[in-house]
Amino acid sequence: MAFITLVRMLGDLVGAHLPVYQQSATSKFFTGAFALLVFAIFKYPDRAIFVRPRPDLKGQAPRGYPLVGNMLEIIWNRENQLDAYLETHKRYGPVFTKTVPIMGRYIAINTPHLLEHILKNNMDNYVKGYLFSHHLRDILGHGIFVSDGAQWRFHRKTASNVFTTRFYRSLVNGAFKSGAEELCRVFDRNIARGTMVDLQSLFSRLTLDAFGKLTFGMDFQSLSKDGPNEFGDAFDFLAVEFDARVTNPFWFLTDRLIPGKVRRVQKALEILDSYAQQAITKRRCEDRTTAEGPRTRDMLDFFINYRFEDGTAMDDEALRDVFKNFMIAGRDTTAQGLTWMFYHLMANPHALTNLRKEVAVVMGDSDEFEYETLTQRLPYAKAVFYETLRLYPPVPKNGKVALEDDILPDGTRIDKGDIVVFSNYCMARSTDIWGEDAERFVPERWLVEDSAALSPFGRFRMESTFKFPSFNAGPRICLGQTFATIEALVTTIYVVRRYDFALAPNHPVPKPKGSVTIPMMEELKTRVSHRHT
Repeated sequence: MAFITLVRMLGDLVGAHLPVYQQSATSKFFTGAFALLVFAIFKYPDRAIFVRPRPDLKGQAPRGYPLVGNMLEIIWNRENQLDAYLETHKRYGPVFTKTVPIMGRYIAINTPHLLEHILKNNMDNYVKGYLFSHHLRDILGHGIFVSDGAQWRFHRKTASNVFTTRFYRSLVNGAFKSGAEELCRVFDRNIARGTMVDLQSLFSRLTLDAFGKLTFGMDFQSLSKDGPNEFGDAFDFLAVEFDARVTNPFWFLTDRLIPGKVRRVQKALEILDSYAQQAITKRRCEDRTTAEGPRTRDMLDFFINYRFEDGTAMDDEALRDVFKNFMIAGRDTTAQGLTWMFYHLMANPHALTNLRKEVAVVMGDSDEFEYETLTQRLPYAKAVFYETLRLYPPVPKNGKVALEDDILPDGTRIDKGDIVVFSNYCMARSTDIWGEDAERFVPERWLVEDSAALSPFGRFRMESTFKFPSFNAGPRICLGQTFATIEALVTTIYVVRRYDFALAPNHPVPKPKGSVTIPMMEELKTRVSHRHT
C-alpha cells in the first residue's frame, strides 16, 4: 500500500504539469511509476536496490548495474562460479564486495586470519541464517547444514558418538576393505569386456554404499549394479539445485518458469525421503540383538533413541532431515576427493610412483591394514589426498550471515545482515597463502624430512585448518574428516597395487561442475588394466 501511495503521489506531482487530456488516473499511475524508477536508478546507480552504499569499499567492488547490482554477472558465471570468484580476487585483492537483490551485500574474504575471525573468534555472530534456511528448508529441513545455535549443537553432539577410534579400527579391514574388493570386481569385469570406466561414477557408488550402510543401515549395493542409480542421481540433481538457489535470489519464481522444474525437484525429494523412511521404519521395528550378539550402534541408532528434556523423541520427519544432511557429507567428501585424486595421479605419474614406493616400503606385500599405519606411517599417501582436497575442496565455497555489525581484523566493516562469503577453492590458489606454485599439484608441500620415519618421504605436516579449510574449521570442523581420509587411503592403496590407470585418449582437463560440492563437469573416463610387476 505504501508503494502504491508513493507512486500516486509522484503521478499527481508530475501530472500537475501535464495537459488536461493526459491527466487520467492510469496515466498518472504509470507516470508516477516511471518517475519512481528514474529516482531509484539515480539512488542505486551501481548496486542492488535497498542496499546501502559503501564508499569505504571503493576500489574493492566490481562495477554493478542499477537496481540489480552484480546479479547479472553472477548468473552469467553460474556454470563457472569458482574461477569467476578466483579472477575477481586476483583483480581486487583478498576482500571484495558484490550486491544482489533480496540477498543484499556479499563481502568475500580470502585470507586465513579473516576466516579464523569468522569461523572461530567471533563465530556466534556469523550464522547460516536465512541464506540457507530460506533457500534450502524444503530440501534439507532442519538438519545440521541449515541449523545454528542449540539445534546445530544437538545434531553435532549426537552424531559425534559414532565417529570414534574404535569405530575407525573396525572399518580398515572391514567395510572399507570390502568396498575396495567390490570395486576391484567391477574393474575386472570391465577389463574382461575391454571397456573403459567412469571413475567418478564408481567412486560415488562406493562411498554411497559405505556411508549408507555404516551410519544408517542402508544396503544400497549400488557399486555391484550396472545402470542408473536412482538414489545417487536424485542426490546429484539436488546438489546442483542447492547451488543454483544460493546464486539466484529469484529461484522461487524462475523454477516455476522452467517446464517441469518444480516437479523434478519434488520427485528427487520423494526418492530421498523414501529411502530415509525405509531405514527409519526398519530400525523402529528391529531387535538390535543378532545371533552374533548386539549390533554396533550406528548414527541412526543415536538419533532415533535420543530423548529431549520433555521425554519426547524425534519424529520421522526430523529423522529424514538427519538422513539427507549427513548423506551429503558422507558420500561426496570422499567420492569427489578420490575422483580428483586419481585424475592427478594419472596426470602426474611421478606421484603414483612415489605412492607405490611408500606402500611397498611401509606395508610390504601385506593386504592387512592397521589404523596406526594409515593415520601415521603413510605420509606421502596422505599428502596426495590432502593436496587433492586443497585444490578441490569438497565444499568449495560457503557463506555466513552477520547477526550484528562487526569489524574484521583488517579493518573491513561488516554491517548487520551482510553475507560474508569465502571460497576454499580460491584460497588454495592464492600465492600469498601457498606460494608461487599454489595452483600446481605438489604433494611434497605437506612433507618434512624425518630420519626416524619408516616412510622414505619423511613425515606429514598438517597445516592450520584456517589455511586449509577443506574440512571446514573452528567448532564446525567436519566430524567425518578421519572417516573420509581412511576410506580414501584404503581404497587407493588397495587398487593402485593391482591396477594401472590411463585417461581416455584426448581426455579434456576436467573442470568443476556448478554444485554445492565439487564434482567434475564430465565423466572421468579411464582405461583400467591389470598391473604386472
